[in-house]
Order: sequence, then structure tokens, then C-alpha cells
Amino acid sequence: MTSNSSPIVALDPRDETNQMGAVLALRPSSLDGKTLGLVSNNRPHTDELLQMVADVLREQYTIKGVIELNKERHQWPASPEALQQLATECDVAIHATAE
Repeated sequence: MTSNSSPIVALDPRDETNQMGAVLALRPSSLDGKTLGLVSNNRPHTDELLQMVADVLREQYTIKGVIELNKERHQWPASPEALQQLATECDVAIHATAE
């Protein structure tokens, strides 16, 4: 067995300038009758993953509808217009990435 004496360095990817901390959005008590937003970042298999999540949720709840948003590029955030559409038309949203 070989020994490596150099330390392991862990990096924290969070923005150091954000001192406010994260605040979780309010969650509904149930997804029954809710419109679900699915946000894909266009990485391979992300759409399939989101569809599987939606299928599981449909088995457990009476989902009113599903709105899908593909933000086209994983490197960039969704446009303000797309986020406004989700906020207006959806009760909950799920963002995912996959490979």
C-alpha cells in the first residue's frame, strides 16, 4: 500500500459574496391539483429523468398539469421571461441535471 502525505483539499463552490444565505421556498402540503414545472438544462438524459420524476409524482398525486421548460444551455440560467412564466403558471417546479 502506498502512502500519500499531501493533504486533501475540499473546495466549496458556493458564492462567498452571498452573505444572506439560502431561503427555501414554501412547499404546498400536497401536490393534488397542482401544476408541475419541469426545468431541463439540456444535458444528456435530463428530460428522461424529469419525466420519470413526473411519472412517480402522477402515481402519488392528482397532478393538474405539467409545463416543461428546456433552458437550452446548462452553462447559463433560464431567461427572466421563462422564470416568470414558471412562476405564473406553475405551483411547483423541479430542476434537474443528468448525464
